[in-house]
Amino acid sequence: MGDCMKWVKWILEIVIGVGLLVWSVLLVRTTEPTRAGAGKGGKSAPTVFVEKVGAIPMDDTLVRIGTPVARESVVVTARVSDKVTKINFEDGQTVKQGDVLIELDNSHEVVALRVAELSIAEHEREQERLARLLKGDAVAQKELDDRETRLEMARAEKARIEVDLADHVIRAPFGGVLGLRLVSLGDLVTPGTEIATLDDIAQVYIDFSVPEKYMAKLSPGQPFTATSEPFPGVTFEGTIRMIESRVNEQTRSVQVRGVMDNPDFRIRPGMFLKVLLSTGVAEATVVPEAALVSIGEKQFLFTLPEGGDKVARVEVKLGRRMGRWAEITSGVERGTLIVTEGISKITAGDQVIVGTRQEKEEDAK
Repeated sequence: MGDCMKWVKWILEIVIGVGLLVWSVLLVRTTEPTRAGAGKGGKSAPTVFVEKVGAIPMDDTLVRIGTPVARESVVVTARVSDKVTKINFEDGQTVKQGDVLIELDNSHEVVALRVAELSIAEHEREQERLARLLKGDAVAQKELDDRETRLEMARAEKARIEVDLADHVIRAPFGGVLGLRLVSLGDLVTPGTEIATLDDIAQVYIDFSVPEKYMAKLSPGQPFTATSEPFPGVTFEGTIRMIESRVNEQTRSVQVRGVMDNPDFRIRPGMFLKVLLSTGVAEATVVPEAALVSIGEKQFLFTLPEGGDKVARVEVKLGRRMGRWAEITSGVERGTLIVTEGISKITAGDQVIVGTRQEKEEDAK
């Protein structure tokens, strides 16, 4: 019986000893110190490199939509009723001021002018005769006055007919490019009948709007450039001609009119132009392009608080790009610490170790 008890006691001591050994091993494993800043799940925290959001001078260039407008534009119309007897232009032809475009039948006016000239000649002879008779008191002064009135009326009639004759010849009011011809030989035109459009586009106006906050940076004579899809790689140059005196209450923008030389007529009224207007150099909040994380159409940065070791993901809005820099218009402020390298190893809320310049140089080697 005593031997049996000793045997049982010995077995219990062995079991307890093994249990203590296992417990001590597990305790050591669970309390083993990890590397400073251990990450989630007990994994080592990744090493990242950070920079502060900074600022660099950037050319503050506005990009606006511009619409070309002809410096002079008119629809050429008839001023009298008659048939077209001659057409002196083709569709799209370039003309000079005073060039004859259309001639109308003026046979009646030519006859009327001849009659008026004969009437003037007759009244002039009669006036001279009465003037001689008046010197000898052979006629009354009133008779001479009446003849002079008739002479002036005949002269006025001749002038009217000459104006009518001139209206039968339709000329270009200014130099420019004609549009489509809208009449044919033999057509009967009436006052207001459209002959063709005429645009002076050797120099064009460019109309575009600018937000009111930039008004103080605008001035007549200020240069700008423009591009157009039909002419890739071509840059057109112009200057501001005038700035509208009123601000649009709905859009809070001001209308600007520029002027641009167009000797080869490549710019046509109504075209779509992208206008680039520099308003000077200003400090822009920037981050390295490599620090940006794209998710769909949104852009994010990983930020790190001063003295902290957990990163946060912040959505930002981008402005312009220049080289390796991207402008930040909202989301983070200058001086904020952001992760610039090691981004692929982290997610929001992770603990990280901030690498040093020396470590970075060693990694590069």
